[in-house]
Amino acid sequence: MAVCDITIVPSGGSISNVYTAVDKIIELIKKSGLKYEVGAMSTAVEGDPEVLFELAKACHKKALELGADDVLTTFRIHESRQYDDTIQGKTAKHKGS
Repeated sequence: MAVCDITIVPSGGSISNVYTAVDKIIELIKKSGLKYEVGAMSTAVEGDPEVLFELAKACHKKALELGADDVLTTFRIHESRQYDDTIQGKTAKHKGS
């Protein structure tokens, strides 16, 4: 199990509203069936590392398909053989009640 963080910033071309494009990319993540959590600046997703790499690639391509001339994709992944790596495990102690 791994946790990744994906940020996609599409611009130019026929992208007139970045938020609308990002909403469509988040729909792609939702349809993946993986556990995810949307944050203010990125989306965390957990799953098999190979699946996460493919998802990030699909999100990048989706921005281009939506008409962006430029796409900035930031992808970070953490995989641990020592800990049960989940979104919940990484954030639970920091969330307020």
